[in-house]
Amino acid sequence: MLKKISAVSFAIAFTMAIVIFTGYGRQFISSSSAKTIFLIAGAIGLFLNLFSFTKSENSLVFNFIYWTGSIVLFTGLVFMILRLPLHFYIIIAGMGILGFSFLVPEKTLPVKKDENILDDLD
Repeated sequence: MLKKISAVSFAIAFTMAIVIFTGYGRQFISSSSAKTIFLIAGAIGLFLNLFSFTKSENSLVFNFIYWTGSIVLFTGLVFMILRLPLHFYIIIAGMGILGFSFLVPEKTLPVKKDENILDDLD
């Protein structure tokens, strides 16, 4: 259920990002409303997905690097919307971390439990 709510939140945030950064749809929603909805929906989607990542089949290292990059990227976008300094560098760092996460093996190798190991010691 958390995954579905976070997916809807991400879709809403992505739509608002299109309105904010491209200007498309400004006749339907104001820029300040789009910024507020982007911040709220993006934060909800990020945190709900973050709470459910431990149940994922991906490796813990991949999840940690991927979510660190996602949080840094989201922080950079918030800095950009709020017109705070250094937002460009934070966005680039977040994208770099996310790019690096795709070089890390996504799945962990299954560990074979051989119960006959103790029998071989006889």
